[in-house]
Amino acid sequence: MHIGCGLILLSGLYPFWHAWQANRQTTLRPALLWALAAWAVWLAVVSSAGDSQLLRYLALSLTGCAGVAVLGARRPGVGAWHFVVVGFLAVLLLPVAQGLGQPRLQPTHLIFLGAGLAVTLLNYLPTRFALAVLVFGAACAIEILQLAGVTLPEWLQAPGQLLAAISPWVALILAHRNDKHLSEVDRVWLSFRDRFGGVWGLRQQDQLNRAAANAGWPVILTWQGMRYNGVGTPPSTVELLALLRSVLKRFGLDKVDAKTVSPRAG
Repeated sequence: MHIGCGLILLSGLYPFWHAWQANRQTTLRPALLWALAAWAVWLAVVSSAGDSQLLRYLALSLTGCAGVAVLGARRPGVGAWHFVVVGFLAVLLLPVAQGLGQPRLQPTHLIFLGAGLAVTLLNYLPTRFALAVLVFGAACAIEILQLAGVTLPEWLQAPGQLLAAISPWVALILAHRNDKHLSEVDRVWLSFRDRFGGVWGLRQQDQLNRAAANAGWPVILTWQGMRYNGVGTPPSTVELLALLRSVLKRFGLDKVDAKTVSPRAG
């Protein structure tokens, strides 16, 4: 089982490569680096000879950092936000420092870690990657329970690492959803929504709807795409795209192909 999980985890570099290709021009690049660091530690967890509590805790902590990094992924503050991410990691590593390399975990530490992971996972739950989020979330829950000293059935211990291993592949499959029937405006919007998740998606949705209302356009941007709303002549696709790309410019998406979406999990 460990060898199989290790091979699947190693193969997860392919979905990560796709994610990097899709987001190398966006503000998600630093978050992807955090996610890649977390993935490397997940691989070390499976490869370790013994049951390394330190590696498992570090893998979960870096995963939380990747999610927190997404929350600040907007120019011009994307660089400064990583002081927040580093501070978050420093707090998570306090029990490791106190234990001189061996985590001395208290319930408060695990609650703080769980809260960070919950924010990460819930942010992407309302996107097309919901299934990958649930798969990876189950893996994180199993790992946290083991860190808390909960005795799990033997059949439930190994599947936790397996679920973590397959989650990027689930995300990659979901990323290739057929959206040829969608308008170009909807493809741009859904591409942003699925890359950045619910926190940024809701904020930018509200900003665009206020801009459209101020312009007197009878349209409304829903979570699923642009919809006609009211009486009157709707704006042209060119006008809608110009407004949408101006709203998303701070995320580096104004020049990104809407057909390419980042697989996010882990």
